[in-house]
Amino acid sequence: MDKTKNKDQVKNDQDNDYLLLDDNTDKSNQNLETELSIEDVTAELKETRDDLEHYRKLYDDTFNKLKYSLADFDNYRKNIEKQNALRMLSVKADILSTMVNLREDFVRALDTLKHHKVDISILEGLTNILKNIDLFLEKENVLEIKALNSAFDPNFHEIIGFSYVEGDVEENIITREIRKGYLLNDRVLRPSLVEVSKKIIKNIENDNKEDTKGDEV
Repeated sequence: MDKTKNKDQVKNDQDNDYLLLDDNTDKSNQNLETELSIEDVTAELKETRDDLEHYRKLYDDTFNKLKYSLADFDNYRKNIEKQNALRMLSVKADILSTMVNLREDFVRALDTLKHHKVDISILEGLTNILKNIDLFLEKENVLEIKALNSAFDPNFHEIIGFSYVEGDVEENIITREIRKGYLLNDRVLRPSLVEVSKKIIKNIENDNKEDTKGDEV
């Protein structure tokens, strides 16, 4: 009987050992699965982080390209607007320059009529037309350039002759205005044609010789 008990005890111990071994094996498998899961998650996180970095760089590059494109377009728009404005100003200047020439022809014709026997009402009518022309030019910011008795300025005046003077008269002073000049929006529409003062330089040595000859005679 004791032998039977001993056999049963041994069997039970063996069964317990097998159960313990199975339990340890299961735990080892679970730990292994857990470790593999962490590695997988870490790999996925790294892959996701790399993707995010890639798309962030792609976004930055695209945004910078768009920003530069918008800046280029804005510069292009400004250049086009500037060119259009200059083109319109050039066309306007041509028209107003023609208008100024017609005005001067009108003034000369009016001055000629004043020296002939013309009905006063006709002269008054023509004078009123001239006033309307002047008002129109003034409205378009066309102004006369001041010239007579002012210092010569190459930005506004063009010399076509000289007035030779003696004494203490200052040089390069406009003594005669041959043709009026005009400004359009503070820019020269056409320069004034003028004569300027120029001193006569005497030869003092020759003058002294002539004086001496006169004394000897």
